[in-house]
Amino acid sequence: MSQNATELFDENFIELTPSEFFRKNKQMLGFTGKIRSLTIVFHELITNSFDAAEEAGILPEINIDLKRVDKEHYILTHSDNGPGIPEDYIMNVYCTMFAGSKFRNIQSRGQQGLGCSGCVLLSQMTTGEPARVISCYEENGELKGVNMKFKMDVKKNEGMLMEKEYIKPEHTGVCIQLHFKDVSYSLSEQGAFEYIRRTMIANPHAKITFRDPSGHKYIFKRAAEIVPVLPKEVLPHPKGVSADDILFMAKHTDKRRYKSMLTTSLSRMSNKRVGEIEEMTGIDMNKRPKDMKWAEAEAIVDAFQKMKFMAPPSNGLIPIGSEQIEKGMKQILKPEFVATLTRKPVTYKGGVSFIVEAGIAYGGDAGRIVNEQRKSEIMRFANRVPLTFDQGSCAITEALKSIDWKRYGLKDLDNTPLTLFVNLISTQVPYLSTGKQSISPEPEIVHEIRQATMKLARKLQKHLRSKKAAKEKAMRSKVFEDLLPVIIEESAKLGETSVPEYTQVLAKVTKRALAELLGEKVEEEEVEEEEDALIMEELDEFGYAVDEENSSLNSSKDFDDLEIDEEE
Repeated sequence: MSQNATELFDENFIELTPSEFFRKNKQMLGFTGKIRSLTIVFHELITNSFDAAEEAGILPEINIDLKRVDKEHYILTHSDNGPGIPEDYIMNVYCTMFAGSKFRNIQSRGQQGLGCSGCVLLSQMTTGEPARVISCYEENGELKGVNMKFKMDVKKNEGMLMEKEYIKPEHTGVCIQLHFKDVSYSLSEQGAFEYIRRTMIANPHAKITFRDPSGHKYIFKRAAEIVPVLPKEVLPHPKGVSADDILFMAKHTDKRRYKSMLTTSLSRMSNKRVGEIEEMTGIDMNKRPKDMKWAEAEAIVDAFQKMKFMAPPSNGLIPIGSEQIEKGMKQILKPEFVATLTRKPVTYKGGVSFIVEAGIAYGGDAGRIVNEQRKSEIMRFANRVPLTFDQGSCAITEALKSIDWKRYGLKDLDNTPLTLFVNLISTQVPYLSTGKQSISPEPEIVHEIRQATMKLARKLQKHLRSKKAAKEKAMRSKVFEDLLPVIIEESAKLGETSVPEYTQVLAKVTKRALAELLGEKVEEEEVEEEEDALIMEELDEFGYAVDEENSSLNSSKDFDDLEIDEEE
């Protein structure tokens, strides 16, 4: 006898918790390869520590210890100097998927509430070992500390406490220890070490001490002593919302009218604008938001697209700043030339603000070493976070590859010791996937990256010309120094006269040649101008220079006397 539909659903219908879903789909968290999985773990823990410290006004200091137990078995210990996590929230942070404080329309390193809990899930899936967390925090003016060991209950999407003891702390901060298998530590461009190196360029206010599996200790020192300003939450812009967004606002607002809901939920929305929308759509803006229908939401959004709005406010975006980027690049890359800039805020898709920051470093430790040769490298960032994977499909890569680098004196970009840095700042970075490693090539974003980089490339071109001219000057000077004395001495012998003084003539010729190489206007010798100035310098009886106003040479009589004296 066949089963009916109800019986089939009763037997086969399953409801998954977020933890169960990501256990079966860990690739959606970025855990797709041995090297990449470990790098993503570093990313999640480091960004979590940065955010916590900065929100508390603390300069971040992180210590990471990675020990190899077996070929692909590691123990990771990560500690920071942040404000710590109160005892009641520890297992929520590390064991509950989609729990956190990053679901607002705000510039943020992370946006999904999956980071730390994802790391605990991967550890548990690959080793079966529990997580251990020591959290030291301040509560009611008193320092408290707790040492907890727990596992994640994937069926319930929550933590299972195994051990707990209270400790006496000396300072605030969190230390977490996790076991991992089927991961790999590498010094490659996608490896954990390179992730730290790039992180330090975009976060020069931090300090990271890292001990790798071989026991080698790396100390990435702080290059800036300023805690970044915290970004502010911004309201969505009318040009960047959909009908579903408007309907969601209507169902969850505490406002009583469409009018007040729109003016308080969207930026650049005034009562005058609401009146225009009412006239265009025929919708009564005094209706209750909870009664809004899909057709009304769609009509409102259509009206938005026909209207002109000011660009969204950009005070919620906090860039690194060109000065800080330069400090970071100098600290890590030690280049012979560096140039950075931060562009003005603009928008993509009409209503989402973003800022592009760029940097170019040449020489020194810039670029990456491949087969003992330094080659160019692209460092991509979004809200200060390095994007180390999926480079080919990224807007940053597309923009940089589209530039004609030969115009700027780089005939072979790939084999140039060059680091190209680009950071995109936005409350809504348009990632291409949930792995958040590649930015969608929106035309406005690609254009801004090109403009920023080409401006820096012109500065690099000038540096390379100067460097080439200096080299040619040195070679020419050597030729003159070697051959000219011989020619002059032999000529003097033939002319049966003494050898003339030729050093000033040699310097003048060299300087003129250098100016021509640089494409600059050939000017009169500065030395001659300085000598003329010294002739006219007037000293008082005490030997101090006399200014023009009090000079005794101001009257025509004095000048007449001077001329007579010269004639005599």
